[in-house]
Amino acid sequence: MKKIIAVLALATGLIVGSVETMVRPNTVKADKINDLAKQNTYSGLTYLYKMLQQEGIPYNCFYADNPLYYRKGKPEGVVIHETATPNASAHDEAIYFNREWMNMYSYVHAFVDHNGVIQMMTPNYGVWGAGPNANNRFFQVELCQENNINDFAKSINNDAIYVAQIMHRYNITPTNAVHDGNGTVWSHSAVSKFLGGTDHGDPDGYFAKWGYSMDSFFDLIKYYYDQLDNIDANTGTGSSNSGAGNAPSDNGNNNTGQTPNDNNSTDKVLPKPVGTKILLHDALIYDGNGRATTEPLKKAGVKLTIYGDKIIKGRKFLQIDLNKYVVASNVEGSLRHLTHNAFVYDSNGYRVKVGKLLRGIDLRTYGGAVKIQSSKYYPIGLNQFVKVGNFK
Repeated sequence: MKKIIAVLALATGLIVGSVETMVRPNTVKADKINDLAKQNTYSGLTYLYKMLQQEGIPYNCFYADNPLYYRKGKPEGVVIHETATPNASAHDEAIYFNREWMNMYSYVHAFVDHNGVIQMMTPNYGVWGAGPNANNRFFQVELCQENNINDFAKSINNDAIYVAQIMHRYNITPTNAVHDGNGTVWSHSAVSKFLGGTDHGDPDGYFAKWGYSMDSFFDLIKYYYDQLDNIDANTGTGSSNSGAGNAPSDNGNNNTGQTPNDNNSTDKVLPKPVGTKILLHDALIYDGNGRATTEPLKKAGVKLTIYGDKIIKGRKFLQIDLNKYVVASNVEGSLRHLTHNAFVYDSNGYRVKVGKLLRGIDLRTYGGAVKIQSSKYYPIGLNQFVKVGNFK
């Protein structure tokens, strides 16, 4: 009997061990996929109407004649979809939906793959993607299927950045809705489970193929959303000031697929450059009216060609291209009085061996505070940061 018990105990241990072996790699793998995703730069945004113009294809504007208005005047969150169409790119899907949406009664705001994002239409109106209980509540994004792990990582990185930017624009804080139906980030599967009116289960099965999950994707969205919040910290440039969260202002006849923020400016001609400067704080790109666009972030360290400056709503901006501006403090900085002796840290929160900064000096900082691990810092140079508390 003792031998039998010992054998059973050993077998149980082996089973438990094998279960742990089966579960843990997926968890680790999902974390590693997010790490892999973050190594990629944002591939950028293409507006469908522009793409079609270049290809000589008519743009069939979804919202032109009978727009679907959100029940609260703006999106309340996002629904994440997956195409379930192997080998079809975002370009392929966009062409197909532009041609066939009137026959198949389906449409989304954007398609995403490893090459980038194609925005089908402005998120200011709803679409037909997740059933009647969701369509007038959420903007909706469709992720294309990829054939290898590197392209998958690139695609979810593009998707997470795009979703984070749209949520930030409409002042929607990311919260995970997939487990209880309460939140702002939904999968199509969660809509089916908690809201009804649809029976799809995406993107769960596709994510599982890569050892990934909606929980991990939510973490990636939240990571990029928090980066945008850090950029806006203490600068008064939050998305609630952008005007994008208001009721739709497109008249439905411009056939652009853009939001009122997208390249909406009076600038017509690019002035002569006045010089080049180094960006010392990650920066959002604004249009000529001072409203945040969906352009990818400019990363600290890049060299900017400056075409002049402009005061918009009492704040100084530097023009870096036609209808593209960055907040001047991200480049020129401002003086802050150091009230405590301070050490200098790098972007990982490790102390830099440059000596101690003595209190009483005026130190130039760039942009708003950024969060590194659990502390807030002001950038004082490339990859050099001082804790905010030393300036109080």
